[in-house]
Amino acid sequence: MLVPIIFAMMFGYFGYHLVNGDRGLLAMAHLQRETMIADQNLAEAETTRKIWERRVAALRNQSLDPDMLDERARILLNFSRKEDIIVFTPTR
Repeated sequence: MLVPIIFAMMFGYFGYHLVNGDRGLLAMAHLQRETMIADQNLAEAETTRKIWERRVAALRNQSLDPDMLDERARILLNFSRKEDIIVFTPTR
């Protein structure tokens, strides 16, 4: 009678650690969720990087008008010099 009890206790011990241990099934599911989130973040970062690469590549073009580039930078940065004359136009 002692042998089956010992085996049952060993089975219970290893079964518990198989599910709840540091490297158990629940830990594996948690790591898989974290991996999925990291993959989504990576895809989003790559998309953002590609957008910025296209924008930078457009700035490298030799046919850019420096005045238009300066005007666009001022609009995006909301910046002006003291000697600039600003004309406000209504927006739709």
